[in-house]
Amino acid sequence: MSQKKIKRALIAVFDKTGIADFARTLVEEFGIEIISTGGTAKHLKETGITVTMVEEVTGFPEMLDGRVKTLHPKIHAAILADRDKPEHMRQLAEQGIEPIDMVVVNLYPFEKTVADPNCKFEDAIEMIDIGGPCLLRASAKNHKDVIVVPDTASQDTILAELKAQGAISAGTRCQCAARVFAATSGYDTAISDYMSGGDSGQLAANRICRLHREATTKYGENPAQSAAVYSFRHPYQVETNLLFHAESGTNPLVSGEEMSFNNYVDGDAALALVKELTLASLSKYTVAFIKHTNACGCAIGDDPVDTYRRAYLGDPIAAAGGVLCMNTPVTKQIAEVVMNTFPTWGKAAGAAFFKLDVWIAPGFDDDAVKLITTPTEKRKWGATCRLLTVGKMETAPDEKELDYKRITGGMLVQTRDLLGLNEGQWKVVTKRRPTEQEMADLRFAWLVCKHTKSNAITICRDNMLLGGGAGQMSRVKSCDLAIQLARENGHGDRLAEAVAAGDAFFPVPDGPQKLIDAGITAIIHPGGGNRDADTVALCDEAGVAMIMTGTRHFKH
Repeated sequence: MSQKKIKRALIAVFDKTGIADFARTLVEEFGIEIISTGGTAKHLKETGITVTMVEEVTGFPEMLDGRVKTLHPKIHAAILADRDKPEHMRQLAEQGIEPIDMVVVNLYPFEKTVADPNCKFEDAIEMIDIGGPCLLRASAKNHKDVIVVPDTASQDTILAELKAQGAISAGTRCQCAARVFAATSGYDTAISDYMSGGDSGQLAANRICRLHREATTKYGENPAQSAAVYSFRHPYQVETNLLFHAESGTNPLVSGEEMSFNNYVDGDAALALVKELTLASLSKYTVAFIKHTNACGCAIGDDPVDTYRRAYLGDPIAAAGGVLCMNTPVTKQIAEVVMNTFPTWGKAAGAAFFKLDVWIAPGFDDDAVKLITTPTEKRKWGATCRLLTVGKMETAPDEKELDYKRITGGMLVQTRDLLGLNEGQWKVVTKRRPTEQEMADLRFAWLVCKHTKSNAITICRDNMLLGGGAGQMSRVKSCDLAIQLARENGHGDRLAEAVAAGDAFFPVPDGPQKLIDAGITAIIHPGGGNRDADTVALCDEAGVAMIMTGTRHFKH
């Protein structure tokens, strides 16, 4: 442990939260001289703290509207001198430079500034900190002699250790230095991303995947794996997500146990589907049940309770223990409906029980949370259910964010699949055009299919998912599975005049034949197969309408 006395501290911060109390403790309890600049010096002086201005140390005034303040040999030599090298100390003495033993700096809020949609380019440029990263990196490099304090959490650690031991341990010095390099690396990456223009159609060269750890999970996908959740950005993110409330930036978990790894995976799938349907403005209300990232129930409608009922009845057995996401705030009335799902509909539909692991909504009012979390003799799951209040669902997707898929030895990176109802490219390829009702159902089925694992088939009617085939090795088996699930869940009589969507083309007509035999009257898929003509001929013969979208939505 270094026992070298701390005599001088340089403090230059943008975020001045708590800095006066920190500086006062350094002065009054440890007799440390404070050197400061501009706004920080003014703030400290106003609270009665004696400050030596940087220009008094350098003999040179601040220049260029404050762009040049600390970029001077009398500052950086005072930080970078190795106290254990006599030649370094001789050179300092020769130039009349006194060492600086502590550097307290936080950076201009570049990310927060550019997250504002009204931010102008020139405003962003002014938020590129130059002196701050230089001071941080210099003191972090020489951390054995200089204590670097890059954030409020580090301030608390430093003061606690000074009070307890009168010195700062080598371990703490190294940890603070590591935080500096993490901060400056992320800072530069944010600037690079912004300066590159964030073109969603082109991946930025040498882009770094920069992550901030938000929380650990009990374990990973399986108990033998450890895991944590990380964010790409801090609460400045605008698109609705599971890590921060869209408007406030606060933690969205308002009740229940901590989120698990699989909760995040399934919750993100549920939120993505509901956001897509909400932005498409097909109906006022959207409800989805997700199991293993696929929709086992989904509906849209003009009444929140009826929309919920139809989504649940899509597959009442699979819905139990899954993730529920809805685009309407949860009131006490809606909470009562959901909490009484099993006696109201589930038992009659053949379900053995009902519970939710995760419930996602724009918000939960206090009465709803109380009702959900207060256990009754027959309903105890609400106390542990994770309630996530994520904010409005209408936020536009972030086109700059990328998709990352891990492979052994590296990462696959791609732009996000943000194409929704590209109806300008759709073509009716059969003699019969879809009816108005079929067209409405085809739009709904197409978007649900987009969010279903490939090979994907979704069968829908009256804006309700009747059955889905997901993740099968052949498309025809996905057709079989979607039909089977619809029948098993009591929707067999509704297959007549239902519609079906496929996420990719049908290579041969066997899949469409299965759907037509089940009663499907309209089909939507991308097209582009060598035997598309055979599939169209089959539909024409059966009087079935078919749309080819020209766009594929594989989801692996």
